[in-house]
Amino acid sequence: MPFCRTIVLLTIATVSAIAPPAVAQPSAVTYLERTLTPAQSLADVALLREALETVHAGYGRYRPKRFMDSLFTDLNGRLTVPRTDLQLYQEVALLVARIRCNHTKAEYPAALQRFREKHATQSPVRVRVFGERLFVDTSAGNAIARGSEIVRINGIPAAGIISTLSRYAAVDGYTDFSRATLLESDDDLMASNLEHYWPVQYGFAKEWKYVVRSASGVERTTTLQPITYDAWIALGGGPRQVDFTNGTSWRMLDSTTALLTIRSFVNYRTPINADSLYASIVGQLRTRGVTHVILDLRENGGGSDDASSGLIRWLADRPVQPNTSVRRRTINITGPLASAFETWGNKAAVLTPAAALFERRDDGWYNERGANAVITPSPDAFPGRVSVLMGRRNGSGATMLLAVLQEMGARTGRLRLVGEESGGSAEGPTAGQILSLKLPNSGMRVRIPLKRSDVNVTTFVPGLGVFPDVDATETLADFRARIDKALLFARVTPWTRSASPLAPTVGLMRGELEYSDYTTQQRTTLQTWMHTAPIGNTGAFRQRTIYDDGPGKTIYTTDVVTVSGDRWIEGETGPGRQSLRVVSREQTPEGQQLRLRGSGVDDDTPVDFRYTVTLSPTSYTRLKEFRPKGKTGTPFTFRHVYRFQRAN
Repeated sequence: MPFCRTIVLLTIATVSAIAPPAVAQPSAVTYLERTLTPAQSLADVALLREALETVHAGYGRYRPKRFMDSLFTDLNGRLTVPRTDLQLYQEVALLVARIRCNHTKAEYPAALQRFREKHATQSPVRVRVFGERLFVDTSAGNAIARGSEIVRINGIPAAGIISTLSRYAAVDGYTDFSRATLLESDDDLMASNLEHYWPVQYGFAKEWKYVVRSASGVERTTTLQPITYDAWIALGGGPRQVDFTNGTSWRMLDSTTALLTIRSFVNYRTPINADSLYASIVGQLRTRGVTHVILDLRENGGGSDDASSGLIRWLADRPVQPNTSVRRRTINITGPLASAFETWGNKAAVLTPAAALFERRDDGWYNERGANAVITPSPDAFPGRVSVLMGRRNGSGATMLLAVLQEMGARTGRLRLVGEESGGSAEGPTAGQILSLKLPNSGMRVRIPLKRSDVNVTTFVPGLGVFPDVDATETLADFRARIDKALLFARVTPWTRSASPLAPTVGLMRGELEYSDYTTQQRTTLQTWMHTAPIGNTGAFRQRTIYDDGPGKTIYTTDVVTVSGDRWIEGETGPGRQSLRVVSREQTPEGQQLRLRGSGVDDDTPVDFRYTVTLSPTSYTRLKEFRPKGKTGTPFTFRHVYRFQRAN
């Protein structure tokens, strides 16, 4: 895995000013923006800052407070002239996205929300995002074929739309790969981030003009009219609001395999007894003789503890304590700040709870007493194998659950995670209870999480979610062919380990990358993580590598490696694919050692490469050396070395 292949830099450049729309959009209907004086705008921003610094349980977690201080200073400097409510909303939405907390989002001013719900302002197409490319999922009247690539919308290139609107996406930690899913759909906001922020960034569209390209490469232009929010929801084919009760279903796939789908753990809007529902489902599975349950959580973003933690009771074989703590920054929210907050239930009990309910920590935070409950397995818990389908839409409580289930599976050998890397935080989300802060002058609301949970797991990468045990990353070809790779791999992938030399390294490892700098030739070391997972039963493995290059500079890469005969192959398809020859294999005290040879380019110079790879269940080492191409008498020179040890 050469350093810096397929790199995504997980940081966003500071926005010092709001850029004008790339292309002006005429409006079919007019939203009457309200002008705010500088004093009004500054007052709203000051209230927001006080709330974040006083209450937000994740403020400063992924972005240092000094970084956020600089953003507020810059914003205050821009608010010396009148702004409209929509312009201030744009500023605030971009700022809170920089906190890197999926539960911290600015909602429309109330007048704008009513306007969007009343008028046909939504795009008539639901999209899928693959890298820097947009594709049609569904369209009004099936006007554009599913799988068609969207080249431009209203004259704006698709790549520009993705990069521009992704700035608004609120993701946890360094899970920037989950921004794409928010452009497709975001239940917290109106439709999706593409729909929600389009009028904020580009203005309301009178019409939607799509330049699309078919799978065969034929381009055409289609102009469609805006649709209502309800019509946009209907394009997805599901209910407007997915809860635990209407998002849970199951069916038999064959005589011994069942598919249980739980699209949401939200169980407070239309509450039901979660334990009774699980008992009923597991009872029916037992009656049917099911030995393998495929649990589909891919659409699940979390919700209520009784629904998510309750599921553990029906899967565990011994008592489980999901959390080590649930904590708050403060338990005394009073004065004007308290008046600006809205919340569910008894407001006073939420904002100023009894001190006896908490334990003061040495760092000044407050642990909730009794929040670390131990879940006792049901005597009738499901005894068979469970494959949990997961993906980038997972976050919050769903990711917490995935982290707990993964460690349970590693211990028992009868539960595995299948799919793609998740959003959220494997070490625990900033969530628990979400307060709504109303900014009085603009009318917008900002969601602010009150609690932070610490999950009782030992294997995680700080700032990232959960990685799958069996990789089933969806490709564009899968999407176009309607292939559900995760479901397929859950059914056909053997539970036994493959014979590949890479098989012992499956899972999470922690270590370092030491490399020779191209400019100075000095050696530099980065803290590094690597996760390896088999790609179904294909014989290939996906390696995910995370580099910590300092505050705000986390780098995330993925690569595919296959060892077939005397070839070590890196990459899936295309010009970036590299094939190395295995020239020797040797068993050493450190593990199986493979020596690889190949050629390529290093620092724009043709070279021959030599790799020494040592693999074992507890460690992984990869040394890369090079010399000028064809110069067989020239010694090899050090380029870099990865050194990893098992993380658990």
